Amino acid sequence: MRKARPSFLILSGSILFYVLSFLFTLFVHLEFVTLSNTLIFLIPLVTGIFAYTIFYYIIKRFLQYRMSLIYRSIQNMDTEERNDQTIDQLVAQGEQDVKEWKQKRNQEIEKLKEQAAFRKEFLGNLAHELKTPVFSIQGYIDSLLDGGMEDPAILKTFLERASKSTERMTHILEDLDQLTKLELERIPLDIRSFDLQELIKETYEALELIAKEKQFRLRIDASDPYCYVNADRNKISQVLLNLATNAIAYGKDGGELCVSIVQIDDTYNIQFKDNGPGIEPQHLSRLFERFYRVEKSRNRNEGGSGLGLAIVKHIIETHGQQIQVTSNVGVGTTFTFSLQKSKASGPVSSRGIPLK
Repeated sequence: MRKARPSFLILSGSILFYVLSFLFTLFVHLEFVTLSNTLIFLIPLVTGIFAYTIFYYIIKRFLQYRMSLIYRSIQNMDTEERNDQTIDQLVAQGEQDVKEWKQKRNQEIEKLKEQAAFRKEFLGNLAHELKTPVFSIQGYIDSLLDGGMEDPAILKTFLERASKSTERMTHILEDLDQLTKLELERIPLDIRSFDLQELIKETYEALELIAKEKQFRLRIDASDPYCYVNADRNKISQVLLNLATNAIAYGKDGGELCVSIVQIDDTYNIQFKDNGPGIEPQHLSRLFERFYRVEKSRNRNEGGSGLGLAIVKHIIETHGQQIQVTSNVGVGTTFTFSLQKSKASGPVSSRGIPLK
């Protein structure tokens, strides 16, 4: 049912008041004082117009005052700029503002619920990540205290294992600290020009032994012989290392990772494409979350800290770019991001001084 406008309701009341005034004037004319025909119609008309004017401005001022209090209490807004509006516009604007405010509050509530759920899951994941190495260290120490120190071979073996667990826990905390600093933008970027292909080759060399163990092939496909970009070389090196390590760790034996570099306008588009097992669609939207694990085979006793892809995402975003992932189960996974192309034709220092 369509709501009646306030001005229409006031007009209807004024017409009713005019009719009652006309009947009262007619009654006075017939019973008490003889009036001219002009006065019989003029008196009710004037009183009706007067009633409409009084009701309109009294109600408008009342609405402005009450709505001003409401705006200040829920939105810290003032309604002085609404004085020129008609009473219909005033009410319509108030209804629209309240509707928008309600939608914003609902969105904020949903966002707070999502953040609360994320914090709860994150704390659970963090506890699980740290629990594994801590329990290992505790087990080795208890075994040594129960007599294991008597055997030098057992003592050395257990201390080495405890040291590895300590290193894993330290690695988790360091990655978590770095990710927090990236999110708070506390790590400045050392932007300079460098050859991206050269950095990819260095990354491949660092992973050569791991790749040989799985007979994993690493390949570069670039549109230009040199691909100079403006970025933080150390941070991008970490991005390349994390993506390549994941491809090898979760890829199949004899698999392949191809890194392609294509120039698009003033950027280089970089793709990391493997032929591994792939990732199911329901996991893709959460792939860059902290400690998120795609499948059971990617358990917390294998691989890195579980923060690698989250760090990759934030490094790329601090460069003003985005990273996307696509995947087909049984076919492979592709990570895609862009970097700003350098105007220089060679490497330069952070001050823009050519290095060659």
